[in-house]
Amino acid sequence: MGKLSELPPGSVMEKTILARRVAVFNHQGTLYGIEADCKHMRASLTSGKIENGILTCKWHKWKYRLDTGECITNKVNRLKRYDVVIEGDDIYLTVG
Repeated sequence: MGKLSELPPGSVMEKTILARRVAVFNHQGTLYGIEADCKHMRASLTSGKIENGILTCKWHKWKYRLDTGECITNKVNRLKRYDVVIEGDDIYLTVG
């Protein structure tokens, strides 16, 4: 996915892996791996705002919990979560 040294707290990294856009958010020192597209209109979530572990899509204000992927705005939708693995300075996601 990338290097831990390139992902300080408050930042995000987005990549396409196996034809999926995924993102790793560093929120207050904890890394969260989630799919990068909003369930509403597939806008990128990487430019969204995070407050108290809640990611808000910049475009239409849908809200998601970083820790579970749960959509607060529409309970039917949920973002896929990916386990984040750190090995040295390397960040890996478990994508299956």
